[in-house]
Amino acid sequence: MVKKSSKITYEFEGKRTNVKQILNTCKKRRGRSRYLLSVPVKVGDPAKDGAQIDARIVCVRNRSSRKDWIALICTDMTIDENEIIRIYGKRWDIEVFFKTCKSFLKLGTTAHTAFVFLRYMFMSAEKRDDEDDRTIGELFSTLSQVLSTILGNFILK
Repeated sequence: MVKKSSKITYEFEGKRTNVKQILNTCKKRRGRSRYLLSVPVKVGDPAKDGAQIDARIVCVRNRSSRKDWIALICTDMTIDENEIIRIYGKRWDIEVFFKTCKSFLKLGTTAHTAFVFLRYMFMSAEKRDDEDDRTIGELFSTLSQVLSTILGNFILK
C-alpha cells in the first residue's frame, strides 16, 4: 500500500508528483468498477542514483469509507489490476491475523518468527499451486511435518 504523503513522489507523465495529485489529475473509472484508477509510473529518484523502476499504481475505494481511497503499487507490469487487488487482499488478511495473534493471544517475538516462516510457507504453497501443475500431496506432507516440528518446539518451550 502506498502512503498518501506529499513527500513521496513518482514520475508520472514526465513530472514528479505524489499519489494525491495523480488521482486528482486523472479521470477516474465510474460505476461498479473494482478500482478507481490505474496508472503507470516510475519509482526512484533520478537525481540520487539515476535508476528508476517501472511500476503501476492502482487506486481502489476503501471498503469502510466510500469517500476514502487507498493506493496500491506493483512493480510487476504484467499483472493486471484485478490480480493486484486480489494479492493485496490476501496479504492484508495475513496482517490482520498476525495483529490478532499478537494482541489477543499475547504472542511475542518468538512466536512472530515462527509465524513469519509459516506465512512464507503458505505463500510459497499458493505460488506453487498457481504456477505448477504437479499435485500438492507431497508438498502437504512436507508442510505438515515442518509445522508439527515448529509447533512441537513452540509448545515444549
